[in-house]
Amino acid sequence: MTDVKSGLSRRTVIKSAAWSVPVIAVAAAAPMAAASTTTNPKSVGPLVESSPNVKDSVLSASSSRVEACFPNDTFSTPFNLIATVTFDNSDPAFSLAGATVTSAGNVWTVASRTATSVTLTATQTVACYSGITGFDLAYNAGSAVPPLNSLTLNISGVSTDGTRKIDGLISSLDNGPVVGPKVHDA
Repeated sequence: MTDVKSGLSRRTVIKSAAWSVPVIAVAAAAPMAAASTTTNPKSVGPLVESSPNVKDSVLSASSSRVEACFPNDTFSTPFNLIATVTFDNSDPAFSLAGATVTSAGNVWTVASRTATSVTLTATQTVACYSGITGFDLAYNAGSAVPPLNSLTLNISGVSTDGTRKIDGLISSLDNGPVVGPKVHDA
């Protein structure tokens, strides 16, 4: 009887395995290259808020929009946004610790709050030249009123795909623009 050899030899299996290793390495490197764009997103400019909007019991961030993108980058994409309200602690009787937030569709949520700061987060679609869905931050549960120019607001973010970023907040006041974070004149 004649022995019939199988079509696969040990040498053929080893050669095939050697050729498959570089393919796996290339496939593993591809996601890293794609992720590298998230480390340097393109700026679409700052948000512009056109009015002082701090009252005795509420800070309203409702008229912030992206303007610098128009007409060259008319995007509409989801962004992860962070809003920070900071109190300069000039009056120990006032505190942000009990602050609450309301927004259309409950877009913004409180991520953290202390006596001197509140951080809010939201994921929402931002379009070039369009306003963001804003929020009202209610902070006066007692009788203490925040002193003039004691509250600062900043809003920034990065698109969920990591390709664009919003630099922060620029506010236009009566005496000209104030470059990011917005100090309010209660």
